[in-house]
Amino acid sequence: MPMKEYLYHGQAVGFQADIWEPGPYKVDGHARCGVPDQKPGSYSGAEGPFEIPNVISHAGCTSSVNAMQEDKEGYFRTEVFSTLNGLNVENGALTADEIKLGIVSVYRRDWFDSGKPHARRTRVVPYGCRITNLRIHGVPIPNFLPAPFQYSKERCDVYLRADDPDPTMDGEIRDAIATSSSRFMYVKNFGRIFLGEWTLLPNEHWHPIHQIYVMRLALGSPQQGGVTPPGGQNDGTGG
Repeated sequence: MPMKEYLYHGQAVGFQADIWEPGPYKVDGHARCGVPDQKPGSYSGAEGPFEIPNVISHAGCTSSVNAMQEDKEGYFRTEVFSTLNGLNVENGALTADEIKLGIVSVYRRDWFDSGKPHARRTRVVPYGCRITNLRIHGVPIPNFLPAPFQYSKERCDVYLRADDPDPTMDGEIRDAIATSSSRFMYVKNFGRIFLGEWTLLPNEHWHPIHQIYVMRLALGSPQQGGVTPPGGQNDGTGG
C-alpha cells in the first residue's frame, strides 16, 4: 500500500557537560533545538561564550535543524547542524578552534513499496563534520575521524539520493557504527577522548535513531565528568 505520511526527527546541541569534580556543574544543552512535532519546519539555537573557571570554556555555539517538505521527486530530507567555537578544557589540556557536526537523512516515497532491502530505511550520513586545530597539551592531533565523517558533501548527496545505496559507503558506515565504542584516545591525567561517536538508539518504530557526536570527553583526573561538544540525532519514518 502507498506511504501515507513521513514523520520527521531531528535534534541538535552545541555543547553539554556534567562535571562532578569539581562541582557539581551541569549544562543541560547550549544551543539545543529540534523538531517538536514530527512535521516539516526549521529551528535554530545559539549560546554565547561560557566558562567554568579552570575547568572548561567555549567561545559560543550555534545549531540548526531543517526538516524539509517533500520535494517534487518525492524526497524527504532533514539536515542537522551544530558548531562549537573555541573549546578549552583544563586550561589548555585540550583545545579546538572549531568543532562542526552535520547529519543529513533522506527518504524517498517511491522506496516504501519497492521491496528492496533498504525500502523502509531512512538513509543517514555525517555531512560536513570537522575538528579544526585539535591540540592536546599544545600538540596537534591527527584526524582520526572514520571514513564516513570525511566524505565530501557531493559524495554524500549522491549516496543519499541514489535508488540503491553505494555498497562501499554502506560498509564503511556499518563499520563506523560497530567500532564506535572502541574508537577513543586515552590521555594520562586527563581522560578519554571519543572521536566520531555514532550510536543507534531505540525508537518506537522498528528502526533506530542515529545519534552522532564528532567528539565526546570522559574526564578522569584531576577533574571528573563528561563533556559533549556538538552532537545531534537524525531519523525519520515513513508509514
